[in-house]
Amino acid sequence: MFCDRCGQQLNDTAQFCSACGKALAPGAVPVRTVVATPLDGRVGRHIKVLASLWLVYGVLRFMRMAWIFLIGRTFLPSFVQDVVIGSGPYPFHFPLSRLISGGLMFAGFWAGVFAVAELVAAWALFERRPWARILALILGFLALVSFPFGTALGIYTLWVLLPTPAAQEYERLASSRA
Repeated sequence: MFCDRCGQQLNDTAQFCSACGKALAPGAVPVRTVVATPLDGRVGRHIKVLASLWLVYGVLRFMRMAWIFLIGRTFLPSFVQDVVIGSGPYPFHFPLSRLISGGLMFAGFWAGVFAVAELVAAWALFERRPWARILALILGFLALVSFPFGTALGIYTLWVLLPTPAAQEYERLASSRA
């Protein structure tokens, strides 16, 4: 027996052509098996975009750190004068330039810590590491206070990774990647 559409040789009990899929028996409905891929859920569809956004945000945070260090060490101390309180033989010198410079160094240090954490989260999300979801959620919650870009990234991270089905889907993604 041969298919009248494509000419493929068929088995006598076949209901469909194995080459073109034409129904051979009247009333036969082709059965399609749908195989779920790991990228079918919300996490699978958004994980690369989310990791890319964390990568960009981490690089921007590194740039912020560099500017803070540059301003705090190079430019600002020359513009700010120490405050002298009182006069006479024992005036009090308040080191305002050191205080501001130290504060900027402290802020730059923490910007660098967060930049490293964000870059690690981006790498781990790209690699589907099992712990990356938790790290990204923690950073997402912390980024909510950094308006407007951090807030948007935090909301997007929470939307993608926080629901319980997302946790299960991420575990499947992480286990299939390993």
